[in-house]
Amino acid sequence: MTRTRSRLSLSWRVSLLIAALLVASAISTTAFAFRAIQAELYAQSDEAVGNIHTSVAAVIEAEYDDIERFRTTALDRRKASLQDVAAPLPVTLDALRLAVTEGTITQEDAQARALQLLKEVRFANNDYFFTYNRDLIAISHPDDRFEGRDLSGLQDPDGVFVLQEIRDVALNQGSGFVSYRWERLDGAEPSPKLGYVFHYEPWDWIIGTGVYIDDIDTEVAQRTELVAADLERTFEEITFAEDGFFFILDREGQIVSAASPAVRALADTAEGRDLLADIVAAAPTQPGVEEQLTLTDPWGQESDSTWSLLASTTAGGLDWILVSAVPEERLGAPGRSLAVQLVGLSIVVLLLGLALGFLVSRRITKPVDQITTAARSLADGSFDPTVLDAAARRSDEVGDLARTFQRMGTEIIERENLLRAQVEGLTVQIDRVRVNEQVAQITDSDYFRDLKARADELRRRER
Repeated sequence: MTRTRSRLSLSWRVSLLIAALLVASAISTTAFAFRAIQAELYAQSDEAVGNIHTSVAAVIEAEYDDIERFRTTALDRRKASLQDVAAPLPVTLDALRLAVTEGTITQEDAQARALQLLKEVRFANNDYFFTYNRDLIAISHPDDRFEGRDLSGLQDPDGVFVLQEIRDVALNQGSGFVSYRWERLDGAEPSPKLGYVFHYEPWDWIIGTGVYIDDIDTEVAQRTELVAADLERTFEEITFAEDGFFFILDREGQIVSAASPAVRALADTAEGRDLLADIVAAAPTQPGVEEQLTLTDPWGQESDSTWSLLASTTAGGLDWILVSAVPEERLGAPGRSLAVQLVGLSIVVLLLGLALGFLVSRRITKPVDQITTAARSLADGSFDPTVLDAAARRSDEVGDLARTFQRMGTEIIERENLLRAQVEGLTVQIDRVRVNEQVAQITDSDYFRDLKARADELRRRER
């Protein structure tokens, strides 16, 4: 029973091998290029965003420096004005002491006049003077709630022992400035105040005055808000990978500036405030340091989208947190687009390679197929040497094989024909000998001799 086995031809096997190699090469090249380009795109994106962080931080620091210069200049003016207002008081007190020395007034009257004068003096926005002795008892104060009381343990809302600091500055430095919070005469909430104090040594009094500087703080806050508004308008023009955006937080997690409504909406929900607090907690505390964060659906849009956040901190006393947000999908889009292009190019190259490979393989395998066919025809006796003429004209190893096989096949056919002729001649000779032997066997038999004798007898009678 003959078993037939179907198999691909050599040309198809060569073509499939070329196709497999091309596919493997295309896959590996595309994968490597995709990863390399994706990594480069991410690196470029991080560098670009980092540069923007640096630029924005520089702008914010410059604006903050301007605001701080304004604050410093305003405070310097207030300090100078306080010194100017307080400058005549030692002169007035010296004049009263001189009157005591001259005997025109007693020291008790002089001090009483001085304390009354200090209590009644007003300047600027109803600002006043106060006087304490070394034990921090208010011996002259326009607020009746304090006059005559021991205020050594008095603290402002920030926990500052105001009078103790005033005494320390006056006694140790002779004069100086103190910052604290204090109630106004109208009983309003305590406000930031800048105090100037000096020690009047002849009577061992601590005299001071102060001006409220909440107007400076208000101006600073307004300027800071203007900076934040300007930054917000600037952020609207800054885009990261189309859908990315920029926003600023303070250390309390409050939104300073945000061009995206999605970020502003976070402050209205408990989950959003927790998210902002987490961003603040993860943000670096040192300027020039960047922290990378990855969050899934941070804006509560139920999209399962992943965002890459980069957080940094501004320098100086502002301590704002700069945050840029870029969707991961947008970061990977150029890489995926390029990968698609590479796949398309690989398919084109694959098809061209298959076509070229098939043509090359056919050129290589066709002579081999001819030699194979010639070998089969040689086996069944139908060999024709001219079938190999085209292959024999090749100058490569296949041509050498074709010429050798053509010569060998021709010699085999010639030898076979010669052998067949020899066999045929030998067969004729063998047949003639066998006939003679058979005739001899017949003629040498008694029956044939008897028959021959009868025939001779018959011939003689006929004569």
